Amino acid sequence: MLRHHPRRWFAAFVVVGVFGGAAATPAMAAGAVPSTAATPGQLRIESRDLLVAPGHSTSGQVRIETLVPHAEPLHLDLELSELEKVGRLTTSGDGWSCARPDKHLSCTAPKGTRANSNVYPTLFFQIDARSDAPLDTRVELHFDVTLSGTHGTRTTTLTVVEGVDLQTAAKTELSAEPGDLLDVTSTVRNAGPGPERGVVLTMSPDWLLTYRDNFRNCRWQEGTPLVCHFDTELEPGVTYRLSDPLPFRMNSIARSGLVLTNRLQWWTADDWALVEKDPTAPKPPDTPGTGLELRLVAQSSAARTDTAVRNSWTDLRVSITGDRTADGTALGDEARARVGDRVKMTIGFRNLGPTIVESWRESPLVHVEIPDGLTVVDIHWDCHPFSDGEWTGDGGEPGARSYGCIAHGDLIRPGETYAYEMTLRVDRLTRRTTGAVTTALDGDTDPRNDRAEIVFLPATDGGGAGEPDGDGSLPITGNATVPLVVLAGLLLAVGVGGYLLARRRTRFVA
Repeated sequence: MLRHHPRRWFAAFVVVGVFGGAAATPAMAAGAVPSTAATPGQLRIESRDLLVAPGHSTSGQVRIETLVPHAEPLHLDLELSELEKVGRLTTSGDGWSCARPDKHLSCTAPKGTRANSNVYPTLFFQIDARSDAPLDTRVELHFDVTLSGTHGTRTTTLTVVEGVDLQTAAKTELSAEPGDLLDVTSTVRNAGPGPERGVVLTMSPDWLLTYRDNFRNCRWQEGTPLVCHFDTELEPGVTYRLSDPLPFRMNSIARSGLVLTNRLQWWTADDWALVEKDPTAPKPPDTPGTGLELRLVAQSSAARTDTAVRNSWTDLRVSITGDRTADGTALGDEARARVGDRVKMTIGFRNLGPTIVESWRESPLVHVEIPDGLTVVDIHWDCHPFSDGEWTGDGGEPGARSYGCIAHGDLIRPGETYAYEMTLRVDRLTRRTTGAVTTALDGDTDPRNDRAEIVFLPATDGGGAGEPDGDGSLPITGNATVPLVVLAGLLLAVGVGGYLLARRRTRFVA
């Protein structure tokens, strides 16, 4: 899993992540107590209150940030004895190591590879409630965090409530051209045993989609989800649809060939109340629209359906059609060197147009394979070890054989280049050796230029010249050697030609 995401790329998806993590269980119908936090100035600990139904599960997470960068391991402790009267807790999370001595959870997150890191990996947890867990039972989970002598606590309240199962379509596929209007609709079914009054529909749209209506029971602001409240009483076993579609406009700069992933999600009023109380969850201002009311209209009863968990949201995929395409090309580099040299090279991606490329949609933007006999000793921090489609290390980590290089949310315009520098040490070089830089742009119009080479050639006499590095090796800049030789030849030719011309003119004047 990628540990250090590009900032804007991550911002485009954080809405989906925050909302999705809060409703990984059947929707619940009961009140909740807000979390409290006693956090010293050096630590920020975030975790949302949870609801769970008997016989079901709920998912939560603990996010930890240090206000002053640290590179030391972080420790988290949680007393489990009170939780045992409700159910069992399991944990997961990239980099976390957890043990359970005597009804006690003890976890450690490793230090980052960069000294200025201030965000630790998120600790995910799941609570599986017993089928006989008493309703209205409340358990306080005290997450105690210690870092370099600094201590902080976050209290998350778990409440056992009656379960309600809201169901909707798992997937919806739509398409639109740049500049087109797009109608989005949805259905919701109450698969629970009794009626449920009050539901909330949210949609986290891609930034290329703009909401184009003003329903009085919906709220929206660019950069936040669309939130629509319904007071309808949903009868059990009945499916309801929106009385009108939600209209969105596809941005005119959208690139054909992209597939935008969005999420539609249904909530009970109590589940949504927990999100409203969470200051870290992005939400639109509490300003309703002034247009017509968006309603839920009952449909004829459908056949029996699965009441499994995690079925209250829809993955809405929108394919962008049309002819607003782009051609991305990979950029390699070349150098002559000797064993022991350290060679600086520049590789990257260039947009040949005619349409802009949103670089954060391509992850990685370029994939780099290091030539045999070469070792990466320094590389741009946007490049992470990457192998078999998986991120395997931190940004800027030396020594890997392949890297995936991301981009920090830039719009790469036609003719622009996104470049990455790296320094390679020559360990072995008896003949020409090559690596590769590849890109795979969605909707790319010319795959023939999606691969470029990183070329190393053994230095000839006089080649590989440069200033000695600290260890006596010679830093060489890729792609500079050949132009310098050509330039020197041109200058020599100009000098000789000028001399001969001067002699001819002297003779002519005489």
